[in-house]
Amino acid sequence: MAWRAIKAALPENVIISSDIGNSCALGAAYPTFEKGRKYLAPGMFGPCGYGFPAILGAKIAQPDVPVVGFAGDGAFGISMNEMTACGRSEWPAITMIIFRNYHWGAEKRNTTLWYSDNFVGTELNRNVNYAEIAKACGVRGVQANSMADLTEKLSAAVKAQMEDGKTTFIEVLTNQELGEPFRRDAMKKPVSVAGIDKADMRPQKGVQEK
Repeated sequence: MAWRAIKAALPENVIISSDIGNSCALGAAYPTFEKGRKYLAPGMFGPCGYGFPAILGAKIAQPDVPVVGFAGDGAFGISMNEMTACGRSEWPAITMIIFRNYHWGAEKRNTTLWYSDNFVGTELNRNVNYAEIAKACGVRGVQANSMADLTEKLSAAVKAQMEDGKTTFIEVLTNQELGEPFRRDAMKKPVSVAGIDKADMRPQKGVQEK
């Protein structure tokens, strides 16, 4: 629902960046582009915290093009210290969206699948307010809690970026539903197979391969 609301407000010539995690990866199916080099993504390398600095770099390289970055609240925490830098007058304005679901969603889903619905170390502090942190760093911070609200605030943020040189962080309050893994069959526990060492899935010594 959040990504549908976002797509309704994205300019045609926008450059976007995304971070790792379900909230960003699932969104790869929504935006469309007429030209290349418009979607900056971490790919399979998994550099957590990529989305925010990547969109800052895109704006420095293309100051006349609207840019919007995306990150979940877990991944955003890796690079959020850059909020203190991008609020300076010499930095170009950006728009950054933070999906707030209060946990490391991909990691929590993976651990619940591997360990019979058990998880540890994936819950985030519910009292953190990223919109208020943005304000403390000298930039605009707002929260969105509905599709219409998100579309309206993203449209206003992009306008402020391009016309007034203002940076805006939009904290999107989502539910805590865990996304499905991209390969659910890959998330099954290893099983014992004759002639296969399940620790490394290679044939054991002395066993002839067929």
